[in-house]
Amino acid sequence: MVFWMGGMEASRPTGSRPGRRPPLGKSLMAGWSKLCCAAAVLVGCGRAVPPELPPQAEPGQEVRVMPAVSDDVREKLLDGAVAVLDRLDDYDEASAFAQVSDRLNQWSHAAVIAGVTSAAPWQLDPLFSTLPARLRAGATPESLGSAVFDATQDITALRDQRWLADIAASATGDAVEDLDIAVNLFRWTVRSLALVSDPPMVATEGTTAARWFLPGEILLSGRASPAQRAWIFLELLRHAGLDGVMLATGDPDRGGVRAWVPAVIAKGEAWLFEPTYGMPIAGPDGVGVATARQAAADPAILKRLSFPDRGYPVQSGDIAGLSVLVAADPWNLSRRMRVVDEQLVGSRGMKLAVDAQALGARARRALTAAEAKDGQPNEQPAGEPRVGLWEFPWEVLAQRQGNGARVQVAVGRELAAMSVTVAQPTGGDAVGGRRGTRLVRPLYAARLREFRGDLDGPEGAKVSYLAARPGKQAIAAALQGAPPEQAEAGKRLFEQMKEDATYWLGVVTLAEGENATAVDYLGRMTLEAAPDSRWTDAARVNLARALVGLGRTAEAVKLLREDASPQRFGSRLLADELEKAERGLEKGERGLKKGEPDEGALRATPAG
Repeated sequence: MVFWMGGMEASRPTGSRPGRRPPLGKSLMAGWSKLCCAAAVLVGCGRAVPPELPPQAEPGQEVRVMPAVSDDVREKLLDGAVAVLDRLDDYDEASAFAQVSDRLNQWSHAAVIAGVTSAAPWQLDPLFSTLPARLRAGATPESLGSAVFDATQDITALRDQRWLADIAASATGDAVEDLDIAVNLFRWTVRSLALVSDPPMVATEGTTAARWFLPGEILLSGRASPAQRAWIFLELLRHAGLDGVMLATGDPDRGGVRAWVPAVIAKGEAWLFEPTYGMPIAGPDGVGVATARQAAADPAILKRLSFPDRGYPVQSGDIAGLSVLVAADPWNLSRRMRVVDEQLVGSRGMKLAVDAQALGARARRALTAAEAKDGQPNEQPAGEPRVGLWEFPWEVLAQRQGNGARVQVAVGRELAAMSVTVAQPTGGDAVGGRRGTRLVRPLYAARLREFRGDLDGPEGAKVSYLAARPGKQAIAAALQGAPPEQAEAGKRLFEQMKEDATYWLGVVTLAEGENATAVDYLGRMTLEAAPDSRWTDAARVNLARALVGLGRTAEAVKLLREDASPQRFGSRLLADELEKAERGLEKGERGLKKGEPDEGALRATPAG
């Protein structure tokens, strides 16, 4: 097995899998100069260079002009673009992006020539005007209304939405009811995205935050702040066909509003989910998921989230003044993404467009409509919630524009291990017995395959994660002959890749209900092997969930009480619930089957 640190070569080596498209050029992850060595890591300048952030679109960008084509050809152009996005683990992103952009622009131009029109005329969403001027500066009405696809930013956005759509499809599980689907998607979000504090929910002047990541970067890194968790959750809801918005407290006319929690709009109610605590907000008597209306009527619902040393910042009296914030970025509001959205159906479908004004109106009705005695809705126009766009996605873009170098370093640091490339043997041919190789980025491939729900088999995520865990001897052999400084940098990168893959194997097996296997990966192979890694806090919380699944509740409670992460208050609340359930078991008031955690106690488990 041969390792490279850097991008894939411009052509696929001989012996690559039949039926796969060849790689399409240099990787965006490249940044290490290559020192050719037959069976070693090719080490560059001694430290990983962060991937470049997507540049702004060039004014007057050329689009290939083509004559009128048939509907069949146009459909093949769109299918070809989507097919590349579907399998980026088989390609090299930089040239893949160029190819996708080229096909989409040909498809778009051909539609214009053929006189194909959208289902409804596009217009700028009225909620765009609710953003501060500084956040609107990067997206003019002209750019939002353009039919031209940018080869970097637009395709990055499409890539991210492809991954989110895949996750929404796989994480839904067997759920049918809207609220059950939402709970499953929230569990995936909390289990899969370890909580960190950077970036904050609201940026302040002079902020030192650096992790202003796009959705795809959040997903690849597996780490998110409360705001990023909320963003990803709302994106997953949209792809699952559900309505979700951010709720905000405060008075827009007196100091502005502050984003609070995401809410699922279903059955005429706004159901509350707490990304910082890592759990849905429990309903009356701690049962089910609370609605905003219940939280306003029953002070105990939000008081339950307070502790003697930390009061919960929102209480029942704040609910009456809630505002609705719709999560929509420039691409969700753009004409070109809406046109693509209308054409993608079935398994290739993606919910790209957001009618922000309509979604905001539905959320507002869920907050203001009360049920009359005759069962008919009774509108309460007085004190209706304000509706606007959530500023956080737009703040991300503004920070990337104004502090690009800082963000670039953060992206490179967290995703460096994604660039390690493995040359895998593919077997010989029938005549000469020659053996070929193919180049694979095992950690990157594993993440994308996990997003798609492709976990098992020779091309599944588990095999790729295992390939990203080379042994000490393999690492030493790969680094043999490299200069000391480069060898040390290469060793650190390999160790990070191995830590990442080990932790994610624990998360995958936990999600599958393989609790004993998850305990081994998260406990012995993560917490014990690397007690100070970036996964320590998340591994502890996820390990607690696996232990509960094995009936080892006392051990789980101990781990949760040790949590010092930003999710610690949710862990403490969960520990209290587990202890309460355990006392009930001891008194014979109820029983728990070993291997089946009580859903009342674990309704909101962070690792669920």
